Amino acid sequence: MSKLYVGNLPSDCNESTLRQLFQEHSLACTTILVKRGGYAFVDCADQSTADRAIDKLNGYTYLGSSLVVEPSVASSAKKRSRVSRASR
Repeated sequence: MSKLYVGNLPSDCNESTLRQLFQEHSLACTTILVKRGGYAFVDCADQSTADRAIDKLNGYTYLGSSLVVEPSVASSAKKRSRVSRASR
């Protein structure tokens, strides 16, 4: 399973509306978790679906907002990469 970060969501977006957007673009997703602050995490069935979602929806204007769709990176992985870069 591949997880995506979807950012810059409109304030009135919820799990149902985001799922509908993915379905309209023929993108199968299993779990959608919409968070306060205008972002969500979406689980795609496979890497191929995740790649297509990024291609189709990154920069897509949805309800007046330009979406950011990219692979989700665990916060601990981000911290490790910052530490390793700083120690060079």
